[in-house]
Amino acid sequence: MAPSQPAHLVLAGDIVDFLAEQPFAAFTAEDALATRKLARIMDHGDTADVWTALREFVSAGHALTLLLGNHDLELSLPGPRHLLHQRIGHRGVEFLYDNQAFVRGPVLIEHGNRYDDWNAVPHDVLRAVRSALSRRESPPAMRPLAGSELVVGVMNGLKKQYAFIDLLKPENEAALPLLAVLDPGVLTQLKHITRLARQASRARVRRDGSGLPEERELISGDADPPGSQLLRTAQELAGDAGEEIGAIENLKSWWEIYQAGRSEDRREQLRRLRKALQIYVQAQHETFALDIESPRYLKPAEAIAQRGFQVVVFGHTHLVKRVRLPGDALYLNTGTWAELMRIPDEVLSHTAAGDTVLADFVEAMADNRIDPWRKLVPTFARIDLEGEHLLSTGVFVFEEDGKVRPLDSGL
Repeated sequence: MAPSQPAHLVLAGDIVDFLAEQPFAAFTAEDALATRKLARIMDHGDTADVWTALREFVSAGHALTLLLGNHDLELSLPGPRHLLHQRIGHRGVEFLYDNQAFVRGPVLIEHGNRYDDWNAVPHDVLRAVRSALSRRESPPAMRPLAGSELVVGVMNGLKKQYAFIDLLKPENEAALPLLAVLDPGVLTQLKHITRLARQASRARVRRDGSGLPEERELISGDADPPGSQLLRTAQELAGDAGEEIGAIENLKSWWEIYQAGRSEDRREQLRRLRKALQIYVQAQHETFALDIESPRYLKPAEAIAQRGFQVVVFGHTHLVKRVRLPGDALYLNTGTWAELMRIPDEVLSHTAAGDTVLADFVEAMADNRIDPWRKLVPTFARIDLEGEHLLSTGVFVFEEDGKVRPLDSGL
């Protein structure tokens, strides 16, 4: 939009996080309960002002479009949807919750979970759930997303003890080895974790030449069983940890045993932890680089651009991107306004100094002293159009002083 025109704000999914609301559930199919959860989110002191600001934004003549993500599927249900419009109004508000992308001229925006096999949304079933709830019928069962099951079934149970787990992104198969090393007890739920991977595998569908799913009601997946190798790695790293270091219930007990153990035992525990961190940090390096995106998302973005779009915008990954596509198109990822954590590279060094840094890092994590590694990166994409003509586009970040800085090379 030209500067003199009203603004059009697009919130591209995961607007709220139902997975973080008690009682924890991978999907809350009870309309009244989902509505109460949303009301708690909206009334929370940290977010209440946001809904007021959105209402004032559209009241001033601007437009607002909301997209559905995978952490806020319940927003599409009748009760939460009604409450949402009560808070922000109807006029000037568009809510796309049926798997549509937002399109304006040469720009396409979507959440991006459509291309993530751990978060395959069966939209036909979700539509049937909405239809039943609108008639006060019992809704059909909807298979929980594998990623949501990982968060609710494993990660949420650990967050109270290990605050840093809430900052681990991505919340997918890359986290499995680290979780297994920190708490080998999760491997007593091996059937549960295996089921997560199996669910994701069932969500896989054949891709056409452009990387899109041939069965469009599902999200596309990768050729290999998702997470299977990382799950095996998690098992290997946990190994006989229960016998070697006792029934570990939390990272602090791991640290205490490490402190009291023999040097050989300490080296073995550090080796396991370092290996798990290497896997996780590798995933971070691939995604924290501004101009590098995973093929999981880049290939579909390229296919979208080939259909004539000049700008393709995703969210979902929590990591900001600006990548040139063939044909002078541009791929943007808007990142997240949730806090992230970057593990220091020094912990990966196979040296005595590296062991010291790793041990210090573990001790800090055990005591939940995570502030030095906590990072808030409030990023967004801005696209200026004149009619259907693209004037400019890019990704930006709000600095601590409130100023806006364009992201050209990195954070």
